[in-house]
Amino acid sequence: MYKLMVMAIMLGSILLSGPSGWCAEQVDEEKVVAVQNRIFHRTHEIDTYFGYIADDDFFNVYPLGIGYTFHFSENFAWEVARVQYMFNTEKDLSQTLQNDFNVQPERFPEQKYMAHSHFVFKPLYGKHAFMNRSVINNEIYLFAGPGMVQYEWDYSTGESQIENAFSLSFGAGLKYFLSDKISLSVEIRDLLNFREDDTENNVYFGLSIGYRFNMAPRHVKEDPTMKRLKRILDEE
Repeated sequence: MYKLMVMAIMLGSILLSGPSGWCAEQVDEEKVVAVQNRIFHRTHEIDTYFGYIADDDFFNVYPLGIGYTFHFSENFAWEVARVQYMFNTEKDLSQTLQNDFNVQPERFPEQKYMAHSHFVFKPLYGKHAFMNRSVINNEIYLFAGPGMVQYEWDYSTGESQIENAFSLSFGAGLKYFLSDKISLSVEIRDLLNFREDDTENNVYFGLSIGYRFNMAPRHVKEDPTMKRLKRILDEE
């Protein structure tokens, strides 16, 4: 009789305790929203640009310039200004037209300067392992914005004329962080220049070297566990 009472009490305890009484306790898993925060984020950036425009009819165009970008966050930025001067070398087209077909173009539109301002979106961030020895951080960014291109028209009579044309710039780039402040970028841009008598569409290939910095120390939320670990490692 005594054994039956003990068994009844144990069975009742198990039934009243529910699933939590006989199932393993479930542990809430921590949600991971990203692999890693962007460790090279800075607010200000100054870039030096080197480019090439290959599809101009009469000139090989080599833009060289400088720009300033303000980074609102890790994903959004504003390239306040990008100003570039064009170094041009004349193609053989004009000489070919004159020598082979006895045709002399009336005037040559030569690009001299261009200035643009871009909205920048940085959706992708990642890492590359170089020879399995070091890690290079990188980001892919998109940009678009308005600007102005200055043309100098050289007539066959020797006279010249200046025209400032409204321009739209669209493009994408891949940026490699060589250090916490220095970066190297590769870009491709589509330039739409609205001249008075025609709309010119140019494809721009470019490289840039950037220097990022902060005017004041940026507040970073520290992980207490990592802070203690760093203190232990420094003491050894």
